[in-house]
Order: sequence, then structure tokens, then C-alpha cells
Amino acid sequence: MNAIILAGGRGSRLDPLTRHLPKPLVPFFGRPLIAHQIHWLASYGIDKIVVSLGHLGPMIEATLGSSMFGARLQYVREDTPLGTAGAAVHALQAVARNRNHPVLIIPGDCLADFDLSHLLDQFHRRPEPFAMVVHGVDDARQFGVVEVKDGRVERLVEKPPAIDGRHLVNTGIYLMTPGAEAEWPQQRPLDFAFDVFPSLIASGTLAAFEEQGYWSDLGTLNQYRQSHFDALLDRVHLGYRLKPGERVTIDHSARIIGPVWLGDDVTIDAHATVGPFAVIGQGSYIGPWSRVENAVIGQGAFLGAGTHIHDASIGDRVAIGGRCRIGSQSAVGADSRIGWGTHVRPGSRLAPLTRISPVASVSSLKMVTGAKEGSMVNS
Repeated sequence: MNAIILAGGRGSRLDPLTRHLPKPLVPFFGRPLIAHQIHWLASYGIDKIVVSLGHLGPMIEATLGSSMFGARLQYVREDTPLGTAGAAVHALQAVARNRNHPVLIIPGDCLADFDLSHLLDQFHRRPEPFAMVVHGVDDARQFGVVEVKDGRVERLVEKPPAIDGRHLVNTGIYLMTPGAEAEWPQQRPLDFAFDVFPSLIASGTLAAFEEQGYWSDLGTLNQYRQSHFDALLDRVHLGYRLKPGERVTIDHSARIIGPVWLGDDVTIDAHATVGPFAVIGQGSYIGPWSRVENAVIGQGAFLGAGTHIHDASIGDRVAIGGRCRIGSQSAVGADSRIGWGTHVRPGSRLAPLTRISPVASVSSLKMVTGAKEGSMVNS
């Protein structure tokens, strides 16, 4: 089986974490997200992976190199955005044409642990020109809901505003026979959902393979944090054990309430409380009397004394002064500086390189309309 990773998207819903970082490189337990995908594919013996690049593609190639986990990486580049299906067609040019070896296409922003041997067995039992991998979820409002009958997709509803109960959704993972793309429309950009699937559904040729296991598209900041916590709870099989960091310093008076993951060289100072559900990146410092829970903290972050962070995402190398409050559902971009005593209100998103003066009160509206990267925000 050959594999293609579509890694050209902008990941705008993860802004500000993706303002200067392509979504496939967003850190997940100290590794780029796409590295977990490569490990997953390589663990099933896939030894060549084609990576389709677009937005900030050179950064992805420089980070991953020519091989990883025993798999050889080959890169193809979009000079202009081609759409999801257009990018797949472009990448297929680098894949060997063998109808007995299907091509697995996965998006560069999902986390999954499906049994690829089982998926391949389904294909060999029921060869199809093109098959969508579907998965049951309890809340399908953010996804494409799939109606399946007799192994065929009958209807696809993109992100229904109101829907209850468990439903099958499109995972963005596809299995196809090389050459099937010849029947697709020839325009560019070409999108799977809007340009390819309608005709396949109408002709009854869009197959559906349902897979059990774990899947998340990490499409929002909430899903990004939740996927970390799911891994802490062993809900997703990463293929390796999450090892605790080395050279971690924890003051005897600090409280660690699991589940928690601490990267290398993390320092937890006196009377600080970390957890439950906290991921602290390499080299970060959590000051005395601080509290971090339901949060993901990037590498090299600094939290001053008495700062509280709840239900938030903090980028790499962010420095937050003492006695700050980072509100629920907030996100702080990399290399930002937040002065002591500042209250970042719930739902705020601070761009990378933001500077906030002490004792400020920052709302999401103010950040969207008034703040620029590298700017100073006053109370």
C-alpha cells in the first residue's frame, strides 16, 4: 500500500498556533503532529510516503527530512492552491501505478489509530475505485455527516448546524485504486466534498469503509487540547509509550494531579499546582503558587508566580508575568509577552509576538480589532 499525506492546508481554525507554523508541525507531546502520522503509517510497513506541500511547505520539508521511522519521504509541491482532490491528483504522479496496491490518502492534520491491516483487508475483499473511511462520533456538527447503505455513500451533509446522537462522519482518509482519478473533473482547484463526491454519490460508486478506533481532526483549539488529554487517558494508541521527561525539577511542595505530561527540563516551582489534564512542553517553567489545568503549554514557556491558566493553549516561548489570569478557551501565540497582573478574558486569541503591558484586561474583541503582531496592548 502506498500513502499520501496532504499537508498543504493553512489550519486557520488553530490560529494563533498556526500563524507562523504549518498545521502539520503543530506540536503534539513534543513532536510535530505529522510525525505521529508517519509513525502510524510506518508501523504497518509503509516504507514510502508522498507528502503534498503547500502553505509553508519548505518548513515542513526542513523539519522532517528525507526519512522518518524507516519510511522514505518524497515531497511534491503546489505552486498554487489545488484543493484537497487537486492536491491528491498532483501527488499521485509520484506514486507507482499498480492496481493491486491501493493508495491511502490522509490529511496532514488528523490523529488516528485505525487498524490499517483491517482497512486493507476490506479493500481486498471488496476492491473499489475509491472508498471513504468513515467513523462514528457522538457530536458530528463540525464534520461531514455520511449516510451509508449497503457499503455505499448515499448522502453527505457538510457540517450540519443541528444534529443529535451518534453519526458516521467523513474522516478525510481515503483508499483508492491508482487511475480512478481519471474520472474526476479536470478543473483546479478541485475539492473532494464539492467537486468529486457529488458525481460519485450520484453514480453509486463512492464506497464507505467503516473503521473502529480513535480519530480526531484536531481542527479546533478545543479538539487540539482534547486529543492531548485523550492520549493521557490512553484513548488513542500512539504506537509507543508517552515517556515522562528527563531532568524534570519539581519542588517538594508542588502538587501534580494526574493525568499530566511534563517534557524534558521542565521546572515546577514551590506550591504550584499542575493538573489535572496538563501538558507542559520542554524547558518550560511554572512559577510558585501558579496553577495550570486543562491546558497545553508549549516549549520554553515561562509562567510567573501566582498565574492561573485554565482550559487554554499557550504557544512556544511565551512569557507570562505573575498574578495573571488566562481565561477559558483562550490561546496565546508564540513569543508573546504578557505583563504581570493581566487578565486575558475567556475566548481571547493573542497573535504571536504580542506585547501586553502590566495590569491589562484583554478581550477577544480588542485583540481582533486592535492588536497586531509585535504590538503593545495597554489596559
